[in-house]
This record gives sequence, C-alpha cells and structure tokens, in this order.
Amino acid sequence: MKKNGRISLVFLAAIVLLSSFTLLHDFYISITSVDYNQESNKLEITCQFTTHDMEKAILSLHNIDLNFGEPNEHEKADSLLFDYMVSHFKINTTSTLDFSFVGKEVNLDEMLWVYIESTELEKPKLLEVENTFLIDDFEAQSNITHVNFGKKQHTFSFNRISKTHTYKVK
Repeated sequence: MKKNGRISLVFLAAIVLLSSFTLLHDFYISITSVDYNQESNKLEITCQFTTHDMEKAILSLHNIDLNFGEPNEHEKADSLLFDYMVSHFKINTTSTLDFSFVGKEVNLDEMLWVYIESTELEKPKLLEVENTFLIDDFEAQSNITHVNFGKKQHTFSFNRISKTHTYKVK
C-alpha cells in the first residue's frame, strides 16, 4: 500500500510540474523584423509572439477572448489584433506612414506570427521605432526588434525602460 501511495504521489507531482510549464513561462519575449523591400518600397513587418500572451493583452483591453487559430476564433480577432499592433508599434521617418494588416498565422497553438506592411516610402536614413508590445501585461517583457536594410541588420531590445530607439540606416 505504501509503495502504491508513493507511486501515485510521484505521478501526481509529475503531472502538476509538467502542466505548470505549459501554463506559465518565465520569459516574455517577442521578436519583430522590419525589412525594407526595395522592389515595393515598403516596410514589411513580421512579429512573433507567444499566442496566449497576446490573447491576454487584448483580453485585458477589450474583455474579449480571441482564441487565435481555434474554430471558435472571435470574428473581430484580426481587427483587434491589428489595432493592438499599430497602437503599440510605431515607426517615424521623414515620410508619413500608414500600415495595413497582411495576415497572421498560429503555429501549434503556441506561436502567433503577425504580418503588416507600410505604405510606400523612399529608403529612409533614420527609423525611430517605439515598441511597447505586451509591456503593460508582463513586467519582464522584452521586445527584440531587427531592422534589415539589404544585408545590414540592426537590433535593439525594447522593454519597460527602453521603449524607443532610433536606427540609423545607411
């Protein structure tokens, strides 16, 4: 009886421990790439998030559970996601930029990929970027942002303290 009790206790502890890894995580990171497309003269922006982190952020703002990539995905999921994106990611150049939503993908219910692009612009010399993705919801949030012009990549990590950065593009 004692042996079965120990096995049950170890099994229960293993289930609790493993399930806690899938529900919580210690690292809060997004990765954004801003690429200048010389053929279209547009900025193409790709963002990668942990899906449930983005759902939590939008839930806290709108009290709507979006269920990205699920059969019961909310009908306003794309528009609410795009609104969130443009209000938390801003790019200033000498040109006025507008952005459009290209699409999103959810991979294995874990990763959310979001694609947006700018209106046309001449190749800028400076990009002032503000990236505040998820920092209101996760204190340890870090937003790694790569700006790519040709073969040159410039990288900066945004967080609660460092919300803006100017990239000098040559």
